[in-house]
Amino acid sequence: MFWSRLLGLLNSRESKKYDSADINVVRAPRRIATISSVSPVSGLPHPEEKPDYSHNLSNTSFADVQNKWFEVYSVPMQYRQYWRDKIVATVTNNIAYPAGTWEQNGVRHLAVKPEWLNPGVIAHEQANNSYALLTAEQKKGFSETYSSLKNTDSLIRLLYSKNPYGLTNDIEGHAEVYRYLAEQMPQQLKRYYPKLF
Repeated sequence: MFWSRLLGLLNSRESKKYDSADINVVRAPRRIATISSVSPVSGLPHPEEKPDYSHNLSNTSFADVQNKWFEVYSVPMQYRQYWRDKIVATVTNNIAYPAGTWEQNGVRHLAVKPEWLNPGVIAHEQANNSYALLTAEQKKGFSETYSSLKNTDSLIRLLYSKNPYGLTNDIEGHAEVYRYLAEQMPQQLKRYYPKLF
């Protein structure tokens, strides 16, 4: 996801001001990048989908892709309505990055550019929204458990050998582990993913 986000930042021609404290994105220095410079993460349960530049606002449906995310990531039936009703999702060209989440007036939001609208990006962003449901004590528990596993679990090590973005901070680590490993993540981490398992 790091390379995908970096590419989106570098190639973006539109931006909208958001309070950076409210959005889970990492700003990167400007340099030239092309799709061919982005190598997909492979050998993982959920490999990264490339952006589809044929997608635009008139031919994409967040609801359709969200339903695909539900199926591909085996989101339990009892939580699907929560994700439909409690997260305000927007497909827009008015963001300077592929996707992001934030809270405004007690409501969680998710925005994504149409070309990046795919189950993996939704998985990453909804993991950010799931992380927001954790208490401070649960976030501390996740951090302690995740810190020990990122150097010992073979799938997490494989993920970070190919794409180190999840090492940025615990929030992004939380999201990347779900996005790429989902149901195959270490069992002891799953309790830190409310409404995803």
